[in-house]
Amino acid sequence: MPELPDVERARKLLHERCVGRKITRVCAADDSIVFVGVGKADIEAQLLGRKVVGSGRRGKQFWLLLSGGLSLLMHFGMTGEVHIQGETLSHYRKIEVDVGETWPPQYTKLELEFNHMRVAYTDPRRLGRIRTFLGDASESPMVAKLGFDPVLDPPSPEDFARAVMRRKTPIKALLLNQEFSAGVGNWIADEVLFQSQIHPAHFANALSREQTDLILDQLKRVCVTAVEVNAESKLFPKTWLFHYRWAKGRSHTAQLPDGRNIEFVTVGGRTSAFVPDVQILAPLPKTEDVPVGRSKRRRK
Repeated sequence: MPELPDVERARKLLHERCVGRKITRVCAADDSIVFVGVGKADIEAQLLGRKVVGSGRRGKQFWLLLSGGLSLLMHFGMTGEVHIQGETLSHYRKIEVDVGETWPPQYTKLELEFNHMRVAYTDPRRLGRIRTFLGDASESPMVAKLGFDPVLDPPSPEDFARAVMRRKTPIKALLLNQEFSAGVGNWIADEVLFQSQIHPAHFANALSREQTDLILDQLKRVCVTAVEVNAESKLFPKTWLFHYRWAKGRSHTAQLPDGRNIEFVTVGGRTSAFVPDVQILAPLPKTEDVPVGRSKRRRK
């Protein structure tokens, strides 16, 4: 699933190529799942003739600001992507769309033309979403409900510690909550916790202040570093777990270069990669509160 660095890469690409240009042709797929609250004819009519005046992003939501105060708001879901005709896409995720010499690409949901430049939004699994919003996109319901963005507006160490320590949930699940930390996905959360040497199932309310400070520092560092290299995984630091975590389900065991094993556990409904030699699961806090997902048995 595309995470914050991928989405920022797409936003930056669209900003560089489209700002200042006028939309001269629009072709939308007849897809009521991807397009939310707007049909094919309506979105084509809304976008045609407008000029792109800016762009924005928060977490995994990104948008183009258009003339007349309209925002084109997009989310990639699991397999969404943006393509520019004649340009090769390069990033870490497996490309599920073969652009080749054919245009528009397979699974195109929205194609915009700016005279001789063409842009396509593709989504094979139809889990992405495209909306229009009249006004500042940051005030739209889908954006306003999001938590802090680790790149745009990370919280202070004090605010972060306070927010984390009151949550009775595994820290991995909390980091994945978009209303807590917008843009953080599976590999980013695992990377942050590996660099912080904290087990993904460690309960948030059992963390120390030193640990929450470390998590925040690593969260900012991982996201900023990935954004600075435009989400190109080959440029990620070689010390990152990212490079060695993908062996799950293969014949060989996932390992770091120094031989330490990488294991996998399900936390918050997601597969989590961790290194047991350094990420040791601490005991649950001594409290009568029941962990999330379980219920107390009633006494008869």
